[in-house]
Amino acid sequence: MVSQRENFPNLCRAYCHLRSKNWVVRSGSQYGVDFVAYRHHPSLVHSEYAVLVLSLEEGSNENSRLRVWSDYQCTLRLCGSVAKTLLVLYVQKHSIGDVESPLSLDGCTIEERTISRWSPEQCREDKVIST
Repeated sequence: MVSQRENFPNLCRAYCHLRSKNWVVRSGSQYGVDFVAYRHHPSLVHSEYAVLVLSLEEGSNENSRLRVWSDYQCTLRLCGSVAKTLLVLYVQKHSIGDVESPLSLDGCTIEERTISRWSPEQCREDKVIST
């Protein structure tokens, strides 16, 4: 099976990974991401996560959209303005075979990372300055 999108197998694996954790997954093209993830049915709640799927394979062209920090910053600003947390799923294949099912999660590792903007006000300790 040949796909027109190079990253289709990883998108399919990421979709299956999120569904196995009971997330409702929908397209994220409106927000510039691969998926959005809902805790419950989309008619009941807003999506909680904006999901990007990236590959950890050497020489993969899938990661071309997040090459520099300004790309991350733009995506984070968008996620912040629509009240979503950015969830990045890194997919790494273990099997080397040419014929593999994109639905199989056995031959890969999926690493989840949430990325948020740093707010210095949230990190400061409340100190009382005595004079």
